[in-house]
Amino acid sequence: MKNTTRSFRLVCSTDQIKDVEALLQAEGFRFEPEPFFSLARTLTAEPMPLGRSIAARFGYIYIQDKSSMLPPLALAPKPGERVLDLCASPGSKTGILSHLVGPTGLVLANEPSPDRLATLRVNMRHLGCVNVATCKYEGQTLPLENDTWPLILLDAPCSGWGTVNKNPKAAQMWAGDKTAPLEGLQRELLAKAAELLAPGGRLLYSTCTTNERENEDQIRFAMEHLGLAPTPLPEFSGFSFAPSLPGCLLVDGEVSSAQGFFLAALCKPGQKAEQTLALKAELPGEHVSRHEFLARTGLDTSWLPEHSFLRVGGRIYLILEQAARTLPAGLRWQAFAIGKAAGDSILADATLRMFVPPKPDGESLVLDDAQTIHGLLAGQSLPWHGPEKRRAFYYSGLPLGFLTIKGNRCLWSDR
Repeated sequence: MKNTTRSFRLVCSTDQIKDVEALLQAEGFRFEPEPFFSLARTLTAEPMPLGRSIAARFGYIYIQDKSSMLPPLALAPKPGERVLDLCASPGSKTGILSHLVGPTGLVLANEPSPDRLATLRVNMRHLGCVNVATCKYEGQTLPLENDTWPLILLDAPCSGWGTVNKNPKAAQMWAGDKTAPLEGLQRELLAKAAELLAPGGRLLYSTCTTNERENEDQIRFAMEHLGLAPTPLPEFSGFSFAPSLPGCLLVDGEVSSAQGFFLAALCKPGQKAEQTLALKAELPGEHVSRHEFLARTGLDTSWLPEHSFLRVGGRIYLILEQAARTLPAGLRWQAFAIGKAAGDSILADATLRMFVPPKPDGESLVLDDAQTIHGLLAGQSLPWHGPEKRRAFYYSGLPLGFLTIKGNRCLWSDR
């Protein structure tokens, strides 16, 4: 068994924590809680790669350095708030923002690279982040109105000096003046974020580097040229911090057994104003109400805030009303992908555990043996008699997905 100090976080509600931990322990994983975040864990024993665990397969954990969890926690959005994640992929921080704002909140996650955007969307879908909308723009040209976003996370592209344990060549690749183009980009993104930030709003700037030119110098630039004011950040329990500017945090990676990371919170002077709704976008495609979706698929989404569905290009997407109501008409964005649609048929993907009822009923399959679940994932089937076409299955009380019924057997299919 491999010993490790890697970190990860649970992706679940508070009442599901015990079941997710039990599922990991059933496969032999051992871990310790971290004091700075109720969902953070440090892995202490790894009998097989954590990414191949059942919990990872069904999106109940996300492998992430604990320093990387700090920026969204430092921004600290409240349930129901709106957050702009300016440079979002692969979505590790976006996922925490999604958790913090909850189902009534909204995260707009931007990523200019097509490949990285695809990764972001896959991750958000796998984790069930239905309150995340994604878009593809250069951050400096994002077509949003100025003074409209109360919370912005700018996890800026950087030299990655704080990740040398994982990427040994980072410091060499970005030595000396090689970081100059990055520094210019960081200032452009900071300037754009300052424009978009609402008066009284809060911007969290972060990097995974220890380079002063990309960190403290950029905060001085924001103060002197962008009119932003730093606001103090509390030190997070379990971390050690190196000297930095007042109010900023510079994680001492070696002492903290984590990546080196820089964080600074900036505030835009002025009074917070009531949210002004944007002109509601006319979305392309065919709208499907949640009642019609239920009638066509048998899948209940009544636990979600007000929403509908959109059929476009052979796919169907879940559209939360807060996204349709608050994102401007000129913005091209994508909602949460549900599955395929052709003719009158809607086929939701079996991998979306969000559709599984929170509690099992008499027709559900409840398993408490990890090996049986591994067998299903490997193609084995279990006996079943009944008229249904699918069957919800669970580990203890933890929803996993739907099994497909074929004849008198039920089996897992992620196609």
